Amino acid sequence: MLQYKSALTAVRDDFNPIISAGKLTQQWIVDSYLQAGANNLTFIRTHQQQLRTELYQGFADHLENAAQNAVVKAGIPVNLPSSFEGSPRNMRERCADAVSTFDKYVAPDLFITFTANPEWPEITENLRPSEHTTDRPDLLVRVFNLKLK
Repeated sequence: MLQYKSALTAVRDDFNPIISAGKLTQQWIVDSYLQAGANNLTFIRTHQQQLRTELYQGFADHLENAAQNAVVKAGIPVNLPSSFEGSPRNMRERCADAVSTFDKYVAPDLFITFTANPEWPEITENLRPSEHTTDRPDLLVRVFNLKLK
């Protein structure tokens, strides 16, 4: 779904109403991102058997015991895979990856930030005559990532 929504925002020679909607474009992009996230969560919730969640039986037993001790009815647990961005397992993996770089390299002593300038020539040259940089967050992100690399 995210790839489809991204294709809808592609810049083409003809008129694209999604890109040309100004601030509504930004709202559409946010809504599309949330739709894709909700779609992924629904898939994960409905495909727990295929995602091998039976391996977490100890975790399910712990939840059941905690619910009995608190005298509440336990709901249906949903285990988020580490591939789901923002899940606790994903965050633990990212943290472990960051810490492992300290083992291989020296601990960092500098914290460097990098910000985008909406007046960069790469951005202003690719705007249409009626567009402003605030109308094209996709262009800003692409140029920022290119410069960062």
